[in-house]
Amino acid sequence: NPWLNYSVYLNNTLLPGVLLLMVMLITIYSIGTELKEKTTTQWLESANGNIITALAGKLLPQTTLFIAIAWIGDIWLYCVLHFPCHNGMAYMMIASVMAILATQGLGIFIYSLFPWMRFAMSIASLWGVISFSISGFTFPVMAMNPALQALCNLFPLRHYFLIYANGALNGNPTPYAASSFIALTIFMLLPLTTIQRLKHSLTNDV
Repeated sequence: NPWLNYSVYLNNTLLPGVLLLMVMLITIYSIGTELKEKTTTQWLESANGNIITALAGKLLPQTTLFIAIAWIGDIWLYCVLHFPCHNGMAYMMIASVMAILATQGLGIFIYSLFPWMRFAMSIASLWGVISFSISGFTFPVMAMNPALQALCNLFPLRHYFLIYANGALNGNPTPYAASSFIALTIFMLLPLTTIQRLKHSLTNDV
């Protein structure tokens, strides 16, 4: 933080972190409400029984809104407040989109494993709040216990922070953050591993 400005260092991750927490909670709530209100049959019938189509139809409007909010935040931070952004606005806007999609993917994955809305939202809340402490922008990961250093990779916010630190703050070429971009992509694809379990949970109200 050569600018000696904690606003530059913290707001660029703290504000997206709050957004990502809301993304995960709303994703789980949106799916869980269908089961709670016993409307899963109509929901799946409207998608011709295709769970992927059903999820896309439900979540894409939310995704569009979340991306708009993230981009407004990016414009405010980097264009209005003139915070450092060495690799350009497009770099951070792409990172924002990937972080939102990754968080939605994690939310679907959590609900697929634990198809009870209150329990899944509790896990998501805990996961989201811990991410503020374990992502490395309040306390350096390299100074953490080795077990926590490994655990921090399971949080999308950690990878968003690394992309931001490498690109916007340090101006490093994109390959320096390649592992973080790959990690966010993996989070996006996580639901594919449990999609059938989710469909079973929705069609068999246990």
